[in-house]
Amino acid sequence: MSASFGHDTTADEVVAVFAPQVQGRVFLVTGSSPGSLGEATVLALARGRPAKIILVGRTPAKYEPVTAAVRAIDSSIEVRTYGIDFASLESVREGAPKIITDNEKIDVLINNAGVSGLPYGKTAEGIETTFATNHVGPFLFTNMLMRLLLKSDSPRIVNLTSGAHSQGTGDYDDYNWEKRKFEWFKVYGETKLANIHFTQYLASALGPRGVISLSVHPGTIWGTGLGTTLPQEEKTAIHNYVESLGVVPKTLAQGASTTLVAALDPALKEHNGAYLADCQVAPTLCPAAQQADLPEKLWRLSETLVNETFAY
Repeated sequence: MSASFGHDTTADEVVAVFAPQVQGRVFLVTGSSPGSLGEATVLALARGRPAKIILVGRTPAKYEPVTAAVRAIDSSIEVRTYGIDFASLESVREGAPKIITDNEKIDVLINNAGVSGLPYGKTAEGIETTFATNHVGPFLFTNMLMRLLLKSDSPRIVNLTSGAHSQGTGDYDDYNWEKRKFEWFKVYGETKLANIHFTQYLASALGPRGVISLSVHPGTIWGTGLGTTLPQEEKTAIHNYVESLGVVPKTLAQGASTTLVAALDPALKEHNGAYLADCQVAPTLCPAAQQADLPEKLWRLSETLVNETFAY
C-alpha cells in the first residue's frame, strides 16, 4: 500500500498507481447507479483500460447513463448490465446464472450495493429486509459466482462495509430482530458487521485457493442515496451528530478510493481478510468484529437461510 494514500486520495489517483492491475481485467460492481459510490468506482476503473465491466443492480435501465459514461471514457471496454434485486433470493437465483453463462471469468467482484434507514419489514423469504439486502443476497450471489472468480489468476472480493459496524454485536441468533428493539441504525450496523465476518470467512475458506477477500469502509459520504427513506429532520440530526464527532465527509471520488485500493493493490495479498479505511488496513471498531467464532456462525446461518451449503 502507498503510505501517501489517505482520506483525501481520489479513485482516479488509485487507478493511476495500479493501472497494470486494471488493464485487461474483468470487474463486476453491484449497486452502481448514477450518483452513487458504485458509479464513482466504475468510472475510475474505466480510465484504467479494463477489458470488461459488469454492472449489477435492481433496475438495469437506471444504469444506461453509467454505461454511456464508461463508453465515453473508453469505447473499447465491454460493458454488460444485469438486473438483480439483492433483497430477493429468487432474483439472485434467476440473475446469477445469466452472468455465469455470458462471462468466462471475473477477476474482481465488488459487492457495493446496500441499503440503510429502512423501516422494519421482511422479504418474501421471511428475512429482515436490511439484513437480506446487505448480507444474505450478496452471500448467495458471491457463492454462485465463485466458479467465475476461481477462473481468474488473481481473484479478489471486496465487500463494502461501514464504520457503522461499531454498532454491531454479532447476535446472529436474532437476525430478524424479534427479541430486540428495532432501530434502523443498529440494524444497519449489524449488517455492516456481517460484511466484515463474511469477508473473514471467505479469506479463511478460499485463501488457500488464491482468493483475496477484503472489507472496506468508504468513509462518510452525504447524498449517495443511502437512507433516502428517512425523514429530513432525522437526516439533519445525523449530519449534525457526525460533524460533532469531528468526522470529515468525503466526496464520491474520495470514497471510492479505498474500494479501489482493496480491489487492486498487490500488497494486500499479505492481508487477506483485512478491514480497510482511508486507503489503509485499519483496526475494526467493535470487539465482535474480532470474535473468532462469529464468521463461521454467520456462514452457517446464511447457508440455512438460502437453503444451500457451500464447501471450498
